[in-house]
Amino acid sequence: MTDLSVKYMGLRLKNPLIASSSPLTATAAHIEELARNGIGAVVLKSIFEEQISGEAAMMARYGNDSPEAADYLHAYLGADYMKGFIDLISEVKRKTDLPVIASINCMSKGKWVEYAGKIACAGADGLELNIFFMPDNETQASAEIESRYLGIIEAVTRSVDIPVSVKFSMRFTNIFHMMQTSFNRGVRGAVLYNRFFEPDIDIDSMEYVPASGLSTPAELHKSLRDVAIATAEIPGMDISVSTGVHSGADTVKAILAGARTVQLCSTLLINGMQVIGDIDAFLTGWMERNGFGTVDDFRGLMNRKERPGDPLLERVQYMKTFPAEI
Repeated sequence: MTDLSVKYMGLRLKNPLIASSSPLTATAAHIEELARNGIGAVVLKSIFEEQISGEAAMMARYGNDSPEAADYLHAYLGADYMKGFIDLISEVKRKTDLPVIASINCMSKGKWVEYAGKIACAGADGLELNIFFMPDNETQASAEIESRYLGIIEAVTRSVDIPVSVKFSMRFTNIFHMMQTSFNRGVRGAVLYNRFFEPDIDIDSMEYVPASGLSTPAELHKSLRDVAIATAEIPGMDISVSTGVHSGADTVKAILAGARTVQLCSTLLINGMQVIGDIDAFLTGWMERNGFGTVDDFRGLMNRKERPGDPLLERVQYMKTFPAEI
């Protein structure tokens, strides 16, 4: 009898499948459907600092230009926006038995610390911080950007008593140093990786257009190497793989590399929620064929601690991808 249950940041999940932040986790009705299809946990659709600030700024611009009015609008809209989010947490906790992880997309400290505390009080089981600063000039040093990250992380972890994870981007000089430093400041989970909105160029209109927002299975490869290294170097940090997991095989690969959970988004949008059951069945069958009773029995069997010196984990430039002569 196989047991798919796992622990992620101290939370008990019936399986390692998490629905990541997306439109599918924005309403209680959708989340109830995810639960019926067998999801292990959900990350609620992110609340965005820019949305609150942008709405307040727009109303202030067309209303009253006084600083007092602007402050009032920020407070009012922030409270109204937060009420909807807190109501969603309460409704999902009431209607399902799923672990609920709230998500905050932020760029500064200040108000977000207050929001984090309210989210914890509303009943969220965990909190995922989605932080990114877009460097757009040559004067911003990487150390300055990392310091801003850590300032937010430390402020939030000090203000809540629920487990906190950070959804990291690939754009760090040394992601492992950043993960270890975050862990030292109270972060218990790392989500690899954040998939950004990216622009494309229409060569006929010569305009910027949105690139595809959906991932492909090929994007999993980058995460596998980093998970295999991170789980060997920072064993206390729980890793969740977010980008490129589309199938049962992808899920097995991520766990073999060391991940505790995987987060599903693009595959749910492409294949529908029934893919959760397909992945669950594949994982169960694979474990039975290979003699594993629990997910922990094979988690990390392919990380760097178990495979020290494996050249495919160490080498990033190709030698054997192409033949010597063409």
